[in-house]
Amino acid sequence: MKKFLKITAAIVLLLLIFFAGVIKYRRYQSERTLIPKNVTGIVKINVDELGRTLASNMLSNLGYYFKSDLKNDTTNLNSPDKFNNGLKIPASIYFYTIESKPQIYFSRFEIENINDFENSLRDLMHLDIIKRTEGTNMARSKLGNVVIYYNSKSAAVSLSVKAENLDDLLMEILNQKNFIKINDSKFKYSTKSLAHIAFETAQHQGSIDFENGVINLNDLFLSGDILASNKPLHHHLNPNSTASFWLNVSIKPDKDKIYKFKNFSFEQDSLLKYYNGNLNFEWTNSITQTDSIITYEYNDDFEKVEKVDLRKRNIPSISINVGSKGNGLKNYLANQGLINLDSNSVNKNAFPLYKVFVNSSNENLNFATVKNQNTSTSNIVSTDFLYLNVDLIKLGKQLEAPFMTSYFKTLKNLEVKGKLLDGKRVKIDGKLKLKDENINSLYQILKSL
Repeated sequence: MKKFLKITAAIVLLLLIFFAGVIKYRRYQSERTLIPKNVTGIVKINVDELGRTLASNMLSNLGYYFKSDLKNDTTNLNSPDKFNNGLKIPASIYFYTIESKPQIYFSRFEIENINDFENSLRDLMHLDIIKRTEGTNMARSKLGNVVIYYNSKSAAVSLSVKAENLDDLLMEILNQKNFIKINDSKFKYSTKSLAHIAFETAQHQGSIDFENGVINLNDLFLSGDILASNKPLHHHLNPNSTASFWLNVSIKPDKDKIYKFKNFSFEQDSLLKYYNGNLNFEWTNSITQTDSIITYEYNDDFEKVEKVDLRKRNIPSISINVGSKGNGLKNYLANQGLINLDSNSVNKNAFPLYKVFVNSSNENLNFATVKNQNTSTSNIVSTDFLYLNVDLIKLGKQLEAPFMTSYFKTLKNLEVKGKLLDGKRVKIDGKLKLKDENINSLYQILKSL
């Protein structure tokens, strides 16, 4: 028996060493991935680390995953195989932007089986396949915002918001023209990061991790024109609010800067004259607001007459407090046409969705969907210059829109904090909590789609 246990332990140990070696070698290969020399930003998806995290969670919750997979097997018997895509999946997948097209993401993949790859383009992604030249084909989405050039060995991919002519760029990526190894590039953070998703530009370094019941997000970037407060203060907010937010920042003045919104325009230096760098937002619950609906009809003399109907509807109880010389800022906004002083409300042309009332004092300007909103004057010291907290369960219920609430069915809470580091950089940390604390967050989201 002892001999059997020793042999078993030795086999398990050898297997662990083997898998550790495979993972290390795949990571080494990933760090030698070729990318264009003129890359301006990187998004790295750590496939191996995501797989390890999901596998560990599956082993801890076999009953949950078995039940989910069994249900999928019986309801999607005729659906295409999502995993048999014909690609060689590396340890990490890189998407990148380049100098001439900063708003478009590109990538390159190695093809393992051309038939399986084309089947996935056609059946899974629903792309149109077009014979381009001898040995090179093109696949395109209906809108033209997803374009893939490929041959029998590799594929070059572009993802954009709208259709653009990317023929030359895709051919250069397909043929790896003017490429370098990623570990020889300037993107050292992304290359070495073990995060599930890492992103990096000249100004940003951030990551996203899908843990059990929570998605952790962080970003580190240069403050630029944002002047964050070293001693943040915020109004006392209701801890049971649907959403709450505060921000303690000033903006570097630019006398020629003009903000335009619809038919309204505001000069930055005029706004900064009144603004003191503090803003608070709070959504407490839903309230009933009565709107006047004006229609027209003809009387017995065929004269067109106005008819006013009153309609009640539920709207969010929202309050926005702008720390400022409130009376002066209110008068400036009124002169620009944003505020109607007769009714102390926001111009309907600027915000037609709800009726928004305005109140001011020497230290504050308040916008609220409740008339004569009670504004808290007590301040609380914080280490964060930015804070956001959203109860997504309450938000889903109060939106009263089925097409929106369906997106919130697995979500619980979002919390985001921002800190100023060394006066030059800003660090953002976020947590998106899901309803099931034991199951991996990525799996929960994918399952809900």
